[in-house]
Amino acid sequence: MTLFEALLNHTFTVRRRERASDGQGGWAIAYNEVGTVEGRLRPIGGGERGGEQSPGAREEREIRHVLYVTADSDVQRGDQVEGDGVTVEVVGVREPSRAGHHLEIDCVERQYEATAELGS
Repeated sequence: MTLFEALLNHTFTVRRRERASDGQGGWAIAYNEVGTVEGRLRPIGGGERGGEQSPGAREEREIRHVLYVTADSDVQRGDQVEGDGVTVEVVGVREPSRAGHHLEIDCVERQYEATAELGS
């Protein structure tokens, strides 16, 4: 085991998005488990989205993370990764220096809060 692999402290479940026709001209989206990876998730920042919107709108907080995994891990843009009490969406996959050593996976965690409806 390499020093890098010793730092991978959690097991994450990887789910891949699949589209299927809904029979009415649209698509149904489902996430199906494709495997697990050993990794380390590091938060790198966040920001709020939302604000003055229609009644019943939700405030959304995005927290960005980097997931570190070995280079042979099967994780792709659009996947969902779940582990260590959090679910994130994969928005990009990088292989630093093209060295075949590890991947740095950009992820977004979305936290929602229902806002109070404006009273009459």
